[in-house]
Amino acid sequence: MTPRERILAAIEFTGPDRCPIQHYVFPGAIWRHGQALLDIAARYPDDFGNEAIQQNTRPLQEEQRSEDVVEWQDAWGTVWRMLRGYTSGEVFRPAIPDWDAWRSYQFPPLPDEAHFEQFAAEVQQRHPEEFVVGFGGGFFQHMQHLRGPANYFEDLAEDHEGAHELADRMVEYNLYSIERYVKAGVDCIVFGDDWGAQDRLLIHPEMWRRFFKPRYRRMFAAARDAGVHVWFHTDGWILEIIEDLIEIGVTVLNPQHACMGTQRVAEICGGRVCIRTDIDRQWVIPYGTPEQVEEAVKEAVAAFGRLNGGVLLHGEIGPDVPLENIEALYSAFYRYGQYPLTWLAGE
Repeated sequence: MTPRERILAAIEFTGPDRCPIQHYVFPGAIWRHGQALLDIAARYPDDFGNEAIQQNTRPLQEEQRSEDVVEWQDAWGTVWRMLRGYTSGEVFRPAIPDWDAWRSYQFPPLPDEAHFEQFAAEVQQRHPEEFVVGFGGGFFQHMQHLRGPANYFEDLAEDHEGAHELADRMVEYNLYSIERYVKAGVDCIVFGDDWGAQDRLLIHPEMWRRFFKPRYRRMFAAARDAGVHVWFHTDGWILEIIEDLIEIGVTVLNPQHACMGTQRVAEICGGRVCIRTDIDRQWVIPYGTPEQVEEAVKEAVAAFGRLNGGVLLHGEIGPDVPLENIEALYSAFYRYGQYPLTWLAGE
């Protein structure tokens, strides 16, 4: 199978030859391990061309390794700070610090049609070998960045009319690109919002259903009505809203299943939505033994991958992960992800 065929077969439960794989490695892990890590990834290539590793493998100049604080303003007007060399930072000064600023606030210009025409031509070149995605744009987290996290949660608690206006405008802004990515022929639209703390949803589930669910539904429908898959990433505890996400069109869900209990998540998702795994990156991958890493992979495949597909194998590599655990993770993806899953007969 080509990578694209394999990924689509897993998402659609039509029988891939093996579980598709997606790697992600933070720059700090590359700094720590260097070429030795890249060699492991090359021995166990993923089905996305090791793209996420390549993006974080830039010339590592000494100034990028420093601990200096970097400050910058993004295209939306939010000012950020982070330690140099990291992949994200924190909001230092929000673009919309109060609702008076909202009256004159301007969104960045949308990409012009020429951008999407060029993208469509690239899609045609990459098919049929590659699985191609478009991006659904920021939403919940992005609105936190624009208002500042504390301000934004107060907005939600007060049911502020400005929060509704911002959310509706953000949906319309995102739909412009979603519709054009779909027209360009992508396989999937990717969304990402971290909705959970370690042991609970960040807001009450009923507030999520009232405020966010119908707006997500509109964005997801722009893809699903055209037969394009919807991929949704979300960290933390989201057990109460998984059913809702499936209902409104998510076909690939990337939850932090270990913190909720892999089996509990599987009871809801099995055979209904493809899971892009998040092998426990808080404890097992960085601090477990290679044998424990292998067992975590087996647990995920058994939980989500039994039904003729249904799983994309992924585990995040941070700077605290030893080389032997990276090797154990990637080799286990290949060893236990081959169909048929004959090793399950011995359980």
